[in-house]
Amino acid sequence: MVANNSLQAWKMPGGHRRISLASVLNYQKLIPAGHQTSAPSKRLCKVSMVIESPQLFKQLAKEATEWQSPLKVSIFKSLPEALLELIDQKHDLFILQMNSPHQQQEKMLEILQKLMDSRQKMVHTLILTSETDLLPNYTSASIVNSIQVVKIDLTSSWLSAYLAGFVAQRSN
Repeated sequence: MVANNSLQAWKMPGGHRRISLASVLNYQKLIPAGHQTSAPSKRLCKVSMVIESPQLFKQLAKEATEWQSPLKVSIFKSLPEALLELIDQKHDLFILQMNSPHQQQEKMLEILQKLMDSRQKMVHTLILTSETDLLPNYTSASIVNSIQVVKIDLTSSWLSAYLAGFVAQRSN
């Protein structure tokens, strides 16, 4: 969609693209309700999220039921609760929003890395934090592609746009 100018994007120094939220929202307005831009997926994308902020947890739990996308979303208040489900079931995306102190965030990241190292099928993991120096310790090549740390304050509009992009990427 970026290549055919449906969405506006720019490249970061590392080669990753950043897509303008405004262009995603404009694109969504252009699509008639109920219209699909690609063949429907045979299976729902499974997304698990840990939202540490109580207010945001409540808001997203309500909004997730209203999202019109091929997603099965599970929202948790704590990492241990989510890890039990991740170990038990296959997921496509794991989003972790952290507000805890830096040292605790480092410990959570270490636990996630150990889990990812032990799994046959990697779950793409997105960690959202306000910390500037929280970085994964890439012990294997597989983790490089599976854990991404982003310094951002999570909002429902950002999350909705990210999930729309994730679904679109998976359908291609």
